[in-house]
Amino acid sequence: MLIEVVSYVLVALLTTIALLHLGWALGLSFPCANEQSLARTVVGRRGITKMPSKLATLFVVLCLVVAAYWAWRLGGHPEANNAKWYLGPIGLLIGFVFAARGVIGVLPAFERAMPEQPFLKLNRRFYSPLCLLLGLGFVSLALSLPNWTWRLGEMLG
Repeated sequence: MLIEVVSYVLVALLTTIALLHLGWALGLSFPCANEQSLARTVVGRRGITKMPSKLATLFVVLCLVVAAYWAWRLGGHPEANNAKWYLGPIGLLIGFVFAARGVIGVLPAFERAMPEQPFLKLNRRFYSPLCLLLGLGFVSLALSLPNWTWRLGEMLG
């Protein structure tokens, strides 16, 4: 039951974030007044004045949608799982990517590279902790799969 809740929370969060990125790819500046303000809020690179390209933003959307789908698959939906051996390892990989972003986001080198405000403050308070929690959610989903360790052994053996 708890695993299903974790799965649905991850799906909801990732889908919401993907929709925000889709809006930005389409030219919206929500929740900011203009593109420069948005770039300083969500990207934070030194001296940034424009958002990344549409293609780069759409790639992020795709990654987020795939992660949301994977969270759904890991959430115990029998029609999606079919006891696939790769569910656990890929779930752990996605968890590692999010957790790594969460940890790297508070390192001094990252903060020196992304000094723009309000990004820096938002990254410390929201972005990095959220990434870390998303990573932990994926790891918990992957480790909750029944007998996931022997499935990994099948793959390697």
